[in-house]
Amino acid sequence: MDNEINGTFAERHPRINMIIALIVLILMVLFATWFLGNMVKIVQKGFDEINFYLKNFVSNTDKLIVVAMITGSVSIVGVVISSIVARIVEYRFNVKKYLFDKREQPYEQFISMVYKTMEDSNKPDQNKMSEEDMISMVSEFSKGLTLWGSNRVVKKWLKYRKQSIKNGGAETLILMEDIIYEIRRDVGLGRRLKKGDMLSFFINDIETLIKK
Repeated sequence: MDNEINGTFAERHPRINMIIALIVLILMVLFATWFLGNMVKIVQKGFDEINFYLKNFVSNTDKLIVVAMITGSVSIVGVVISSIVARIVEYRFNVKKYLFDKREQPYEQFISMVYKTMEDSNKPDQNKMSEEDMISMVSEFSKGLTLWGSNRVVKKWLKYRKQSIKNGGAETLILMEDIIYEIRRDVGLGRRLKKGDMLSFFINDIETLIKK
């Protein structure tokens, strides 16, 4: 009995509480409808007054003055739009340059890694890079790529890593070349070379290898 007396009104009279909440909701909807209706009328009245003022202004003002005002307004709008566009272009250029500067080091690391790997393939085993050196080089490149690499380069690198773990061969070399092409694209060399063009730097019979 004490708990019932000490409970909140909502707990003691849930139905009454629901009815009150429903009434409040209806009143809020009605108020919002009334408020929006009045706002629409005020805005419409404002437009009507502006339209009336402009008609009177044009009819009572010399045509040369009206033309001059219109021309001046168009010029101002043109200057503002040109300024906004220039700012957007400048911002995009600065972002692109910033990313290019940040990507330069990891991309150069990848190219150096490719050349070292290719050079090692022609060396005797005792003169090749150790596995620790190779892991360190790959890890260093991956760190830079994680922060600054483009999405395309990251996807190509992950695909290359998976393929190199599964199997080597021509497909792995082609994926490595794809990474080089994506890097060249990132640094502004958008035109893509043919498959095997970059690999021909390291492999003499690349055409035969690709056909296989």
